[in-house]
Amino acid sequence: MAKKRGIGQIVTDLEQQLNSDFNALIALTVEGLSSDISPVDTGFFASSWKASTQRPQAKDEKTEPWSAYKQGSNQGTIKPRHPIPEFNYKKQPTVYVGNTAVYALQAFSSPKSGIPQFVQGEMRDLVNSTFQEKRAGRIFAQTGQRMVAPVGYEQLGG
Repeated sequence: MAKKRGIGQIVTDLEQQLNSDFNALIALTVEGLSSDISPVDTGFFASSWKASTQRPQAKDEKTEPWSAYKQGSNQGTIKPRHPIPEFNYKKQPTVYVGNTAVYALQAFSSPKSGIPQFVQGEMRDLVNSTFQEKRAGRIFAQTGQRMVAPVGYEQLGG
């Protein structure tokens, strides 16, 4: 038998939904930035996006396999380097998403960078779609038989 949930659970349910949406938005943001909107020569920059309660520091040098790639050789590999932790919107209301590559500032200003357009355009869409009210599913019960009007029944408004 299903457990009944009353109005008394509304605060808990809303907090769970907000946390879920908050974490989904953070994950979608990191995923979007970790795509080819970031300049992709070797893929190290696109792989170095990080979500944290502290501002990510741009201090990481290329590591394997990226250090073996030659710039412009089309061998770029995007493979996220930093796991995305779970956040609680009440305990960690500010989450920073940043890049840890030592040359992050130069990559941001690259003509190949789509990061400003992503932040100014697609981010709004991500926020709106992630935090919109979700409609509950609907359940229909029927016998599988078609309803037939009784003899002499007249349809009103017809």
